[in-house]
Amino acid sequence: MAAQAKAIRVAVVGVGLVGSEFVSQLLALPTELFRLVSLSTSRATRFSADGLAVNATNWRSALDSAATPTILSALLGELKEIAKSGDKVVLVDNTSADNVAKMYPQFLSAGINVITPNKKAFSADQSLYDDIVKSSISSGARFLNESTVGAGLPIISTLKDLVATGDTVSLIYAFGT
Repeated sequence: MAAQAKAIRVAVVGVGLVGSEFVSQLLALPTELFRLVSLSTSRATRFSADGLAVNATNWRSALDSAATPTILSALLGELKEIAKSGDKVVLVDNTSADNVAKMYPQFLSAGINVITPNKKAFSADQSLYDDIVKSSISSGARFLNESTVGAGLPIISTLKDLVATGDTVSLIYAFGT
């Protein structure tokens, strides 16, 4: 009999329009696939290493009643402890905040995977991007980002796939028709 895989631990930062939809979709999935361990706004965080006792109808009120202020370094510490125990941990950043993006190298170094539509880390100083890549390579944690443009076409992942397979990519700008 094969051993059952442990559920992925998921921490969500940012529950505005995009983040709320993400949380709703996440909570519609079978719970054996993941444990939602943290929900954070810019003001408050609700955290439980064993998984938050929330569902699709009560997660917002549970977060609204959270008394713990959001301190990203504290969240990093909590998630780092979970990752040290051998569990897979994913930080989903649904913000457009610079301060969260600047911490990606620290999360990645701690073995925490990062998934985000936040463009700040990938359009800031080259040094931040270099630190993200270096941290990912050294720890084995992955970072995945996606933006959509032009009728929702997934541009970034497509470009990454093309480059990874050896294709040469040129950007052509067309203004007006």
